Amino acid sequence: MLCSLDVYASTLNVTLVPSRDDGAYQRVLGAIVSRIGEQPAADISLKIVNLDELRKNSREIDQAADLFIPIGIRATEHILRQSVNSPVLAVLVLRSSFNATLKRSTEKTPAVTPSGTRRISAILLDQPVNRQLHLTRLLFGTVKRIGIPLGPDSQPLRAEIADLAQRLELSIEIENIDSADRLMQQLTQLMERSDVLLAFPDPLIFNRRNVRYILLSSYRKRIPVIGYSQSYVKAGALAATYSSPEQIGKQAAEAIIELQRNPSLRFPAIMAPTYFSVAINDQVARAFGYMNLSAEDLAQQIRQLERNLQ
Repeated sequence: MLCSLDVYASTLNVTLVPSRDDGAYQRVLGAIVSRIGEQPAADISLKIVNLDELRKNSREIDQAADLFIPIGIRATEHILRQSVNSPVLAVLVLRSSFNATLKRSTEKTPAVTPSGTRRISAILLDQPVNRQLHLTRLLFGTVKRIGIPLGPDSQPLRAEIADLAQRLELSIEIENIDSADRLMQQLTQLMERSDVLLAFPDPLIFNRRNVRYILLSSYRKRIPVIGYSQSYVKAGALAATYSSPEQIGKQAAEAIIELQRNPSLRFPAIMAPTYFSVAINDQVARAFGYMNLSAEDLAQQIRQLERNLQ
């Protein structure tokens, strides 16, 4: 399903709403402002509004906006609760949290225009399946057994994972995990028939309570973990593809610029991050016998592989 952002004015009025006034949210904000500022000929007006201001003046702010860009899930939830009329392009959100928020909001107030046009889209933090599998193949070739635990939120990816793994000649072991009660038992069983563990974001499996146990357990079993974020690599995963706040902000800014140039532009309801990097935990890499891995070289190889698939 596509997201149609119908803008008719010559000036595109964009309202940016960070979830907080610090950290990654401000880094996304800074990247958007900087990228738009490089376009002197673009007729784009950026307005930054915090959540308190939006609560107090939501109607006036909505009427003045051609496009809302909430940064982070908290701002996204707030804007959708407000039932704003302006189109929404959420950024810095995970697929699972965005889908859950969208479901809750549409149950209360349908997120469509009278004509049935979808008005909500998102640039996700989740890396596409092919990107994670490309990284795994570059690191381990085609001879390793790749264990992939999937929880309720990531199980819809199963068919795509299986199809791409077959095309890349990767041997995979997928374990569906539906209950926290059996999580550790099922993960242990999966590790026993795997050489590598590949993680996809899922709050049932990979959360703050479990991450340390999973990484320690896999390390003791000599099973490297491919994570899905820079923080997961810092915690002990071998490597991951990830998109920084600056990269997400750059993509959001480019979407704004394209929309201003073409008001009838139609965005996909959900967009994968275009720009990404590779993170490597050098200490873990040495422990597993991987010497002189280059994050930039791996990222360049993945970009070339993605271009070849287009």
